[in-house]
Amino acid sequence: MSISASWLDLLTAPSPGQHIAQLYTQREFLSRAVATFVGNGLRRGDAAVVFSTSLHWRASLERLQADGLNVQDFQRRGQLLVRDARNALATFMVDGSPDRGRFRAMIEGTIDEIRSAGFKRVRMFSEMVDILRRADVAATMRLEQLWNELLRDRQVALLCGYSLDAFDPHIYHGLLQQVSATHSDLIPVDDYARLARAVDRAYADVFGGGEDAQALQHAFLTQYRRAATMPEAEAAILALREFVPDTTNALLERVRRHYAIGDYRRYAA
Repeated sequence: MSISASWLDLLTAPSPGQHIAQLYTQREFLSRAVATFVGNGLRRGDAAVVFSTSLHWRASLERLQADGLNVQDFQRRGQLLVRDARNALATFMVDGSPDRGRFRAMIEGTIDEIRSAGFKRVRMFSEMVDILRRADVAATMRLEQLWNELLRDRQVALLCGYSLDAFDPHIYHGLLQQVSATHSDLIPVDDYARLARAVDRAYADVFGGGEDAQALQHAFLTQYRRAATMPEAEAAILALREFVPDTTNALLERVRRHYAIGDYRRYAA
């Protein structure tokens, strides 16, 4: 399955300080994103730091190797560092909350290690926020704020993986809004064009066909102030949640169905 160009470019060449959140429900989508983000960085001469669970790193490693990268060679020269996400998280947590001093010491020490090996451009992937999210959302947002501060100061790019379903109504009750507000970019699904078709059809289902539904979606998007760069279709869902919250569950149910049907049709063709 090919990677949608709408987020392929984002992960191939992120800017220094960029902070990207990826939502996923399938490990395969996560491994493709990590392999794109890390692999393209290594090819360009960037260094990469990976804070991952062992299960997810194995899947990403297989993709990197299948793409022809000698991962062990990059690790030997100090261009790639791989750390266990849970162990790394534990080094700076104090009383259930991330400690700024310990966080900065750990992450900046890693960046300094990379740059002392001769690599100036650094990109990082981390699952630490998703691990912490399962226990404490407030602590997770605190960690994201610490990341933003560090990214600005040290000019590195970061990809965060969140095991969240973009069609789950529960995450639209504040969690997704908080995730968006602490990132520069949001990747909600792997196929933006299919999401756009699904949202258009769902709007027509909920608000009636023809131009009325399109005009309403356009009006919502015009008024909605998105916190992060994201696909228009995802912004249309978040806008609906803000302006007409009682209809969000019905819309998401239909978006999920239309998105799944689009996937089936693509493979059946």
